[in-house]
Amino acid sequence: MTHRQDQNSSSETPSSSTGTLADPQRIVDTVHEPLLVLDADLTVRQVNPAFYRVFSTEPDDTIGASLYELGGGHFDAPVLREALDRLLEQGEPFEKVELDRAFEGLGRRVLHINGRMLRAKADESDRLLLAINDATDRRRMEETLRRRTEKLERSNADLEQFAYAASHDLQEPLRMVSSYLQLLERRYEEDLDETAREFIEYAVDGAERMKALINGLLQYSRVGRKEDEFEEVDLGEVLTDVLDDVAREIDRLGGTVTREALPTTYGSRDQLRRVFQNLIGNALTYRGDAPPQIHVSGWTEPDGAAHVIVRDEGPGIPPEGQDKIFRIFTQLDPHGAGQEGSGMGLALSQKVAQRHDGALWVESEPGEGSAFHLTLHLTPNASRDDVA
Repeated sequence: MTHRQDQNSSSETPSSSTGTLADPQRIVDTVHEPLLVLDADLTVRQVNPAFYRVFSTEPDDTIGASLYELGGGHFDAPVLREALDRLLEQGEPFEKVELDRAFEGLGRRVLHINGRMLRAKADESDRLLLAINDATDRRRMEETLRRRTEKLERSNADLEQFAYAASHDLQEPLRMVSSYLQLLERRYEEDLDETAREFIEYAVDGAERMKALINGLLQYSRVGRKEDEFEEVDLGEVLTDVLDDVAREIDRLGGTVTREALPTTYGSRDQLRRVFQNLIGNALTYRGDAPPQIHVSGWTEPDGAAHVIVRDEGPGIPPEGQDKIFRIFTQLDPHGAGQEGSGMGLALSQKVAQRHDGALWVESEPGEGSAFHLTLHLTPNASRDDVA
């Protein structure tokens, strides 16, 4: 590359990797970020007012100085030298070359430097344009966010581990309570009056419900654990498996399930199966007086999300209860159906949906049934740790 020396030439900021020298200082002066125009020897030929202001320097100390001598060598960094060498030899522009160091009068700063070659007119020499962006505040915010994210991840991991350990450790004493109550009932059956048998029945029933709560808590704590296998999942196949599992219960209740073709998504087959089990199970349990009528439909949204609706013809859910049903250990029985449950199913299902970068919500009117909407938007390129 031929360089023609011209001490008085000037520059403008290019819109591509190269530009043309034109209208010297005026264009450079209008840019708000610090700019330097260098010749092929990396000598400073032009500086805009922003550079003087940010680095608290004067023209006498800047114009004509070597780039690597500015500010006592603040710009003399191997990464910048390499980028400038490629720019001079190959005309290769660079962006966001980072300098992280203490600057006199500024303190510790993080600078991002962009470089471009400015092609000259016939009677002028080529120049280099360096634009300097102070990324210190952004870097501090990123570092703060990173630390907070790590702290939150540690907290979540601790909570998951606590929930798993606590629920697991509760299983054995609970089995002991239930077993001894049943043993007591069998061994002293002839000596127990009706009231005593009723008390034992209440105690056993309470132990069984506690067991259901613990199992639900175990499942809830496991959602999002890294050992989950994520793959392409045909939701239609998942629904078929779930319906096969509950076929006898549907027949016993005289119920009907109709379905449409469901989309394929990406995620944990086991977790998504659990969601369908909970939604179909709820529709069978909270059916009202009539046989359950369930319809499952789905499609793929324009943005790629899988959208599934499980609709029933049950008694519906009052407005004040539609948010509560997704809370852990919360169960509604607004119509006095006397149905028992752990209150974990919908909370777990919503966590699975969120784990798959989606959502779960309900639309319902009392007396008109309920429609549970499930969206899933996790793709093979998305990290499941980001949405855990």
